Amino acid sequence: MYLRKLKAQGFRCFHSSFEIEFTDGLNVIVGENGAGKTAIISSIRQLFQDSESGRYSISSDDFFSPFITGGKAALSFSICAEFDGLDVEDKVAFLPWVGASNTALLTLQAENKEIRGRFKKIIWGGNSKSSQFDPELIDLIQCIYLPPLRDAESKLSNGRQSRLSKLLKALNRKQLKQCREDDTLHSLEEKLKDFNTSLATDDNLSIKKANELITANLTKAIGYHFGQKTSIQFAESDFTKIAESLTLLFFPDLSADSQELFRGLSQNSLGYNNLLYIASILAELTLDDEDDEQPLFKLLLIEEPEAHLHPQLQIRLLNHLKSVAEENKNVQVIVTTHSTVLASSVELESIIHLSKSQAPVATPLRTCGLHSTSSQFINRWLDVTKSNLLFASGVILVEGIAEQMIIPTLAKIVLKDQKDGYKSLEDLGISTINLNGIYFKHFMQLYCNIKTTDDPKEKDVGQNIPVRCAGLTDLDPPKKIKKEIPDPENAGETKEVSEDFIPYEGNMKNGTNHALKLVDSISKSTDARLFVSKYKTLEYDLAMEGNNAALMSGIIASLWPKPKENESPVIKEFTAMSKIDWTEKSPKEVAEAAHKILKRIDDDNIGKGMFAQVMTDKIQSEGFIFTVPEYIKNAILWASSLEVAEEE
Repeated sequence: MYLRKLKAQGFRCFHSSFEIEFTDGLNVIVGENGAGKTAIISSIRQLFQDSESGRYSISSDDFFSPFITGGKAALSFSICAEFDGLDVEDKVAFLPWVGASNTALLTLQAENKEIRGRFKKIIWGGNSKSSQFDPELIDLIQCIYLPPLRDAESKLSNGRQSRLSKLLKALNRKQLKQCREDDTLHSLEEKLKDFNTSLATDDNLSIKKANELITANLTKAIGYHFGQKTSIQFAESDFTKIAESLTLLFFPDLSADSQELFRGLSQNSLGYNNLLYIASILAELTLDDEDDEQPLFKLLLIEEPEAHLHPQLQIRLLNHLKSVAEENKNVQVIVTTHSTVLASSVELESIIHLSKSQAPVATPLRTCGLHSTSSQFINRWLDVTKSNLLFASGVILVEGIAEQMIIPTLAKIVLKDQKDGYKSLEDLGISTINLNGIYFKHFMQLYCNIKTTDDPKEKDVGQNIPVRCAGLTDLDPPKKIKKEIPDPENAGETKEVSEDFIPYEGNMKNGTNHALKLVDSISKSTDARLFVSKYKTLEYDLAMEGNNAALMSGIIASLWPKPKENESPVIKEFTAMSKIDWTEKSPKEVAEAAHKILKRIDDDNIGKGMFAQVMTDKIQSEGFIFTVPEYIKNAILWASSLEVAEEE
């Protein structure tokens, strides 16, 4: 049994009908701040008795309220949970919820009418609102919620809400039940009772003497008629009181066996205390007890499990949560996170993307229609850097490190006339993701359905992440072309030679980039576009615009290694090129300069990454008037959703 689907309407940020599908086992919900991750967790908590925090009561803030002048809060909200994967025992136990179907339904509806500090609500199981509801069925589902700002130390300390006491009571539930039926003491109660008796009767201990003195003075003060007898002992002998008085200690070494070495939790780090807290909960969730009072389904909700943990511990914790959910068929784990470390360490099948919009949309990545090869590829390549795309308001996918460094700087030029808050990719929450190759076919399928052929059997399938995605790729025309020239050795004859192809307006050839065949299919989608360079590659196309070649030539001259003796012809040539006004040159002349620039940038003496870094610094620090190629400008505007406003 597991929670398969959740529907909410009128609750928190879910004005219209919101729906999210979960999988059994581990679910990791990712998305921007304010996307609605906490609202999902809160809606689930409304349905169940949280064993850590108790019933999650309804407040006025739970009713949707628009952020507009004069906006009115929703008159009601509804939350519906659909459970799937029910075995025979589950179907029998939850029969009122199941009915004739193979799924169980639980629905809560609340009205925005506060009466004596409470809001009117009704909860029912199955399809019929009028069916009689048995609240004891809720107890068959154990829900545990861990907030993002959890006080692990207080939860692990002794007291009524102690995690230790809950675990011990769960471990001894069957024994305690039998003891109560037999009117006997639990073995732990027996031991503490005997221990307290020995303390009270031992003449060698001061406890007996102290108790006698207290009793004697009390008797003298109020007399025998009103007097009371006292006893000094360690806690009460009731199992619950014993369990609640226990304290967890720690030692940072699993080999420690001396009790004198252990210390209180206040001396431990926040991260490790959080791990201890989670470990105590998992210990209870994984109990394999056939006791009748054990819940049939256990649901663990954790917001930001990465809190106070370094990356390696984040990964180990998530892997353990996954194994717990996989190895225990009645345990489901739902996690919300802002951690790119966690997002990159879990398979796509477990990730659910939540978009930030007026009407939030939940997209399980397993439903994006990815081919097995694409899914395997992304699982392998979705590292900490690339996983930024799961938390962005918009995405620009690029081929290499040079584009990743230069695009944010070029975006500031493109967006400079926009209003405050819209002048950079950082302002807009847009991430530039380096794919380290031409892998658009794999990654862009998250945002659109791609058809590679006109075959009608190849169907557009799958959901898409409703976030603007722009891809930037090179045209990559042939590097060499063959041509016929007069043969100097044979008069009147020609010979075939190979020479560098230098594209410019009026001298163009089709590209050889295999990603070009994806353009038409991607362009049919709502949120994705693939933009192609006009002439050749990023650096070449940059050099073809305005007077960019002058700045780029100067950078090459500054980066090229200076010989110990004599003058470098490369430095001399590019220094001269940096002083030319290329806006006054012909397209062919500019193209020849761009060809030389690209050749030197590709040289091991510089490299694209180093060049992009220096050029970015110069544009930002020196205010050079740099012209952005049209295809890059369009990609930035697309990812920013700014062209939509212009069209409207």
